[in-house]
Amino acid sequence: MRLLHDTKSAVAAPARAGPGSGAGGQAARFGVHVLQMCAVMCVSLTVLGLLAAGTAAVVGFSDPRQSVPVLSALLVTLTLAGAMVVWMRFMAMAWQPTLEMAGSAVLAGAVMITGYALGIVPANELTSGVCGLACVVMIADMVFRFRLYASHSSHHGHA
Repeated sequence: MRLLHDTKSAVAAPARAGPGSGAGGQAARFGVHVLQMCAVMCVSLTVLGLLAAGTAAVVGFSDPRQSVPVLSALLVTLTLAGAMVVWMRFMAMAWQPTLEMAGSAVLAGAVMITGYALGIVPANELTSGVCGLACVVMIADMVFRFRLYASHSSHHGHA
């Protein structure tokens, strides 16, 4: 009896890389990661700003960035570092890149506070300087780990 179908084993078609797997796709995924990290930092600083303004009004500080600039810069530093840890662990990132990202904020804070102590950074630019420098250092760290942040995997814990 003759079979009505071919009994040869099917040869699997070569897997296509799919859209977004080339350099453009990697750059887009990297950009999305940068935007996510920036959004987390901005949202966390907005919440901190609201809390600090409210607390300052109750305690009697007119502008904590001017009256207690080092404390303000330290709070910004810790907020950025903490937000990075929470966000990256939520996104299932491994501990090493998570701590590197948090470290970028700590490094930025240390540099700016040292600059303030040496008279290089004015008080009115200290907290914004921490934020700006933290962004630059964060992006530099991300570029150093480009393959991790440009990967298509939504679970980065293995990196």
